[in-house]
Amino acid sequence: MNFWETILGILVFAVVVAVLYVWGLKKSYTQSADLERILLNKSAGKVVHYLKQNGEITLSQMAQLCAGVKAGQFWSRQKAAVQNPKAFAPKLAQYMVEQLLLEECSGGRYRLRK
Repeated sequence: MNFWETILGILVFAVVVAVLYVWGLKKSYTQSADLERILLNKSAGKVVHYLKQNGEITLSQMAQLCAGVKAGQFWSRQKAAVQNPKAFAPKLAQYMVEQLLLEECSGGRYRLRK
């Protein structure tokens, strides 16, 4: 190996390490938002499953369904869980309405969107 091949190898190695470092920083920076999104999606799946069997759901029923739901990423040890289901249920309902999964009925009840 001559001098220029050694220099080129070192430069390629430095670029690869820099790219991996930046990717890791980005992942750690957005991890909390990703965990929240995963938690909302898992909870929404439970609510949709419930609504396929039953017609409508209230916020208190939604809170009971979401109690104990946990979410995590496979490469990380950090997990997110629903700590306060009563505070999480309105946020979940708003998310599901925005995603066009639910529609609000009278009396604060929700049903699947047709």
